[in-house]
Amino acid sequence: MLLVIGYGNTLRSDDGVGKVVVERLEAKRPSADLQFLACHQLLPEHAELLSQADRVIFIDAAAGAPPGAIAVRELTAVSEDNPALIHDITPQTLLAYAQLLYGRAPEAYLITVNGYSFAYGDSLTKEMTAVLPKLLFQVVESIGDLN
Repeated sequence: MLLVIGYGNTLRSDDGVGKVVVERLEAKRPSADLQFLACHQLLPEHAELLSQADRVIFIDAAAGAPPGAIAVRELTAVSEDNPALIHDITPQTLLAYAQLLYGRAPEAYLITVNGYSFAYGDSLTKEMTAVLPKLLFQVVESIGDLN
């Protein structure tokens, strides 16, 4: 199974792009071998779901220049020094939880897009909305490449 997780705060403008992408893909690409999860943030409880996947693609907004730039990178499991004390769990930490608790972590990739604004707002900026088709294409291409 391929798992696609989009996460971010939809009340902080472009930070919600991961959730938007997953919700759009889920509506258009139903498949028994493809599962989607749209969430506000990654949680330790997601480790079980990761342990059942063969591959996972995380989608998130990033703060960086230039805005709108899309990056894809492979991830490995990395445990934080004080995992009980962190507010935001990274994809790498979640992979480590899956390995530790369930004995396996899937092959994993992170697709990020640099945001234009993370100010309070309940929708993507016009600029991010314009980048959305390119991001959706990148994710679909990655899904195809990884199948």
